[in-house]
Amino acid sequence: MKRSSLPRAFSLKGATENYWLSLFLFSTLVVASFLLFEQQIQQLLNHLGSLLPTDPTQRLGLALLLVALLTLDVLLPVPSSLVALLAVAALGAIGGYLVIFIGLCLGACLGYWLGSGYFRLLSNWLGLRSWQPGQLAYRLSTLSLVCLRGVPVLAETSVLAAGMQRYPLRQFLLVTTLANAGLALAYSAIGSLLVEQNALLATILASMVLPGLFLGGRSLLKSRVAQPQGDRARSLEGRFEVSYHYPVLFTDHIFQADNACLHQQLTRQHPGRTTVLVFVDEQLLQCSAQLPQQISDYFSAHTADLHLQAAPIAVPAGELSKTPEVLQQLYAHMLQHGLDRHCYVLALGGGAVLDAVGYACATFHRGMRLVRIPTTVLAQNDAGIGVKNGINAFAQKNLLGAFYPATAVINDFQLLLSLSHRDQIAGLAEAVKVAVIKDHAFFQWMEQQVEALASFEHSASRYAIRRCAELHLDHINGAGDPFERGNGRPLDYGHWAAHKLENLSRHRLRHGEAVAVGMALDALYANAIGLLSDGETQRLLHVLDKLGFNLCPAELRLKDAQGGSLVLQGLEEFRQHLGGQLSIPMLNRLGQSIDVHHIELPVMEQALLRLASLGRADFAWSEGCAQ
Repeated sequence: MKRSSLPRAFSLKGATENYWLSLFLFSTLVVASFLLFEQQIQQLLNHLGSLLPTDPTQRLGLALLLVALLTLDVLLPVPSSLVALLAVAALGAIGGYLVIFIGLCLGACLGYWLGSGYFRLLSNWLGLRSWQPGQLAYRLSTLSLVCLRGVPVLAETSVLAAGMQRYPLRQFLLVTTLANAGLALAYSAIGSLLVEQNALLATILASMVLPGLFLGGRSLLKSRVAQPQGDRARSLEGRFEVSYHYPVLFTDHIFQADNACLHQQLTRQHPGRTTVLVFVDEQLLQCSAQLPQQISDYFSAHTADLHLQAAPIAVPAGELSKTPEVLQQLYAHMLQHGLDRHCYVLALGGGAVLDAVGYACATFHRGMRLVRIPTTVLAQNDAGIGVKNGINAFAQKNLLGAFYPATAVINDFQLLLSLSHRDQIAGLAEAVKVAVIKDHAFFQWMEQQVEALASFEHSASRYAIRRCAELHLDHINGAGDPFERGNGRPLDYGHWAAHKLENLSRHRLRHGEAVAVGMALDALYANAIGLLSDGETQRLLHVLDKLGFNLCPAELRLKDAQGGSLVLQGLEEFRQHLGGQLSIPMLNRLGQSIDVHHIELPVMEQALLRLASLGRADFAWSEGCAQ
């Protein structure tokens, strides 16, 4: 047990016991006094009632006097219950109610103000300037504040205590106003029965005993709930939310000295000089030999705000980066260069490199600040936008990983121009994917611009990348499951087969190329079970073909020793990846998908055979397709 927790536990217990003892003694004293002097007090009220003024001006003056007495009740030895009953007798039920309500509210505010003043005076006199309200041994709860509004003397001390403890003022006003409204209603109702015997005694008993019974019953109920029942023990539950600011930015020439995009993101959350370590895709360094110097010159131009901790560090390209060995190397670099949680890591590369560096950042010091700079089409419109990170392990794709949003994602179209044409086109498969599951108008645009996209014409390619990124970000923001707690994976359309094809090809197939094949396969299956029409199936296959994708690679025909399709084994692997329940997105029309939880294997085998024998020229079923 921590040193500070033991005295606080005993002080809480002692304060609670003293509270109940004081309430019992005071209740007994007050009830006994009214039992002894009830007749005299009743006669006094009757006498005062006969002397009440009838002139409106005088009645207004009396009302103001009664309001003042109720307000100053926290200072004067005048029972608020007596003043309240007198107000009802003098001004009637409605007038009395208004006087009681206003007086009680003003009195509560005065008590709160005095309480907060007492706290400051006591702190100064006792030299306890470092005292904070939260350090008081017993905190006044909202329930206690409500119940004590009807208890003589304790009503006043409760608002003083609220002021001393700096009970939240807005909440205090709301709670006491509602409680005062109910209390005033009770007083006005009982006051109208003053002509009956023992009405005053009933009022006092109700104000003293009923709140005590209520609190006692609540404590008894809590004690019973706290007792273990069988194997069930008392549990603690918490609920909290974490809000992320997740900007996805688009720029050109990111490392040009006068381009403020990166500088703004690196200094946005850091008041001092920001330390940065840069990891770069090895293949990108081979294609852009001038990039390390551009990065160095950029940080030199901003040396007042930014500090480049070391020259850019190369990371193996593609799936070679997603290994435990590379992960250990990333940790070693981050440790060697003394990174802490206030430093930034810049990750430049394709989706695989971003995955590996992102996982290292998610786990090093339990979370480093990360800026992703995707440098492939696939990463700019898909992988780099998401919040998933991970590496491959035990022959399983993305077996180890974490959901960890980057501080920012910055897309620079100029970084795509050094890519091979094959890599430029491969990334467009994800644009087709998100269009056919989310945006029919976008798919129609891709149909119209398919030739421009196939040649990677800049204007069309820029729009496709940005629209695809926009749809991915909309899904992260609006789908309600950015960390994929559920089974639905609408953005994984075509991916169960794609993951298997990548492994079977030993990553000869690019991820985008495998996704194109996976989409074609699932479209044919959806068509076979009546989900997707012939015409829409043909339109999707036509766009994929025109973009240049080979939809029938040799891996589709691979068999195991028993003659079963190796590709179809990907269904069971995907089921395990999802946690045991299969959930495959399937198109029911272009621009919309539904989740399918059961796959008819014979039908899927037929779809696989159709795809494997697909002729690329006009999608007629032919004897086969050239490899």
